[in-house]
Amino acid sequence: MDERAARDVLAIRAIETTDTAHAVLDDAAYREASLSARRQLQLGASGDAAAVTPDAFLARRADLLLTDLATHTPGLAAWRQPLRWPTLLVVVLPVIALISGMLTERIANPHRMDLLSLPLLGIVGWNVLVYVGMLVMAVLPSASARLPQWQLPAWLSGATRRLHGRPTPAVAKAIAAFQHDWQVRAAPLTAARWRRALHLAAAALAAGVIASLYLRGLTVEYRVGWESTFMDAPGVHRLLAIVFSPVTALFPALNWLPTDIAALRFSDSGGTANGAPWIHRYALLFLLLIVVPRIVMAAYAHWRAARLQAHFPVPYDEPYFRRLLGALGSQALVLRVIPYSFAVDEHRDAGLKAFARTLLGDTAQMTLRPAAAYGDTPEAALTGTDVTHDTATTTLVLFNLSATPEIDTHGAFVDHLLRALPGKVAVAVDTSAYAQRLGGAGDAAARLSQRRQLWQDFANLHKVHLHVIDLLAGERP
Repeated sequence: MDERAARDVLAIRAIETTDTAHAVLDDAAYREASLSARRQLQLGASGDAAAVTPDAFLARRADLLLTDLATHTPGLAAWRQPLRWPTLLVVVLPVIALISGMLTERIANPHRMDLLSLPLLGIVGWNVLVYVGMLVMAVLPSASARLPQWQLPAWLSGATRRLHGRPTPAVAKAIAAFQHDWQVRAAPLTAARWRRALHLAAAALAAGVIASLYLRGLTVEYRVGWESTFMDAPGVHRLLAIVFSPVTALFPALNWLPTDIAALRFSDSGGTANGAPWIHRYALLFLLLIVVPRIVMAAYAHWRAARLQAHFPVPYDEPYFRRLLGALGSQALVLRVIPYSFAVDEHRDAGLKAFARTLLGDTAQMTLRPAAAYGDTPEAALTGTDVTHDTATTTLVLFNLSATPEIDTHGAFVDHLLRALPGKVAVAVDTSAYAQRLGGAGDAAARLSQRRQLWQDFANLHKVHLHVIDLLAGERP
């Protein structure tokens, strides 16, 4: 799914999940869009239902809904147009950098080239620091994980787009939710685009300095030299040897002697009028150290941005998408439930079936395993079931909120399933029995909240998704 289709799909997702009162679109519109999208795609595939892919179905459904919504929402059609800021960014920033590079040396004496020029050495030093930082992040990913996490502001990431006209409060709420969601989900794509623009800008800045040096050299006779309060000639020689090491390593003929540096001190000799060799040295240094590496990194960032733009990741594992996509497959999706130290009665069994449809779609089926006794080993509880070779889409471990999560029992059970079924295990806690036990106690709400937080901490520790549900009422947010 490309970026534009993903924006439409996530926009509809924001509308459906925030518009609980159906002020924007009613259930009939959503059902009709789903049926129409599937029918149109099947007709295009000569009636082959298996050819209807999730990407195509979700994109067509979102397009139908947004087209319908645009008939009574001013400005929505313009809001859906492709983003313009990535193209502007990749042009404007390098142009500004190129002009800045061409003006860098004009701040100084136009008839003199200082070998210790702060702008020139500053550009080199900054790029070296950037490379060192990138190398550290690549070699030590844990170091980047410890850095403060931040996101670009919405106006820089492209998440915010103004909707022309005055949308209804429900539409405005949905668009605000979408913009926050998009800012998070599009962060890798946004980062790749900004890296591409910044690498090109760095290359353009260096190219502008090179162009300035040669263009001015056509009409101005450079006097080349250096001056320093704290460094003598040997110190300047050592510094320049380090700075120009990439050039002298590839072009030994451009090397120099310590006596050459000593003779260039402005206070002693006024420098030399033969500045061409040093212009060539600086030009080669900027090309080797800045222009070429930055263009290579910009090309990689461009490839990554293009790849993410063409194949934008959509979270199909979320309940919203699983519910929509449940009816696309030739076989119904199956939710396997394993209660742990918990007896499921008839009413809660019905609640589990309803939850399966909420989680996996209207055609989802639920299979209920015998309850595992407290303290049972995972192997004993799952005797007779080969969890790695059955048709269950998701395995749900069901706990009772009345229980306190324990690492050695509850945790060991969940960890065993996570190892056997990576990515296909979730945890649910039923609040109904605990809520009934608390009754109308004054602190019931606080105690329920504390117990839910215990189970959420448990789920975070074991890196598994948690559903807090009332099997006598439905899932709670």
